[in-house]
Amino acid sequence: MFNSALINGLIVGLGLLVNAPAGYALSRLRWRGRHVALGFVLALMVIPFEAIALPLFYQVTVMGWRDDYLVQAFPFVAYPLSIYLFYSFFLSMPKALEEAAYIDGAGVFRTFVTIVVPNAKPAFASVAIVSLLLFWGMYLWPLLVTAGPSVRPLPLGIAAFYTLPPLQWGDILAFGVMMVTPVLAVFLIFQRWFVQGVASTGIK
Repeated sequence: MFNSALINGLIVGLGLLVNAPAGYALSRLRWRGRHVALGFVLALMVIPFEAIALPLFYQVTVMGWRDDYLVQAFPFVAYPLSIYLFYSFFLSMPKALEEAAYIDGAGVFRTFVTIVVPNAKPAFASVAIVSLLLFWGMYLWPLLVTAGPSVRPLPLGIAAFYTLPPLQWGDILAFGVMMVTPVLAVFLIFQRWFVQGVASTGIK
């Protein structure tokens, strides 16, 4: 449980820090190559992770980066779906507040931190919940990059536990509750913002 909470906390936390500015830059700022970058983001959304898992595994192996918390989280920090959700939300925001901030002398970074982020709580909640749902039950990548039980997340733990005879279904179902409870708790806490974010980011 600790391993899963730490790994997914890194993915979600660092992902919000990276993907929100990326989505804002694609939707609000005008710079050369913006449309090409957006096209790459959309193209990466189509490619399944299984198609790049082995090349990515080879790369981290060459780097000697295995059996660690960061190697399970870092490849998923900058995630195309999260960038696109932020991009869609920022497109729907009115520009009046940002223009007023620019007139008062605020730069792009200050406008983003003080004006945009406080008004984008639904988008942050939506992206956080979607990221948690996507990566909480991830099995393939941790299976490839972990060797020992010390850094294994819950999906690998329950898979190993399930194969040990005799099968103790009470313990297995308790393990399943551990898998479901954190995601359910996060959704219940942020459900109001999540519903607002669903309506505004076009995730449906």
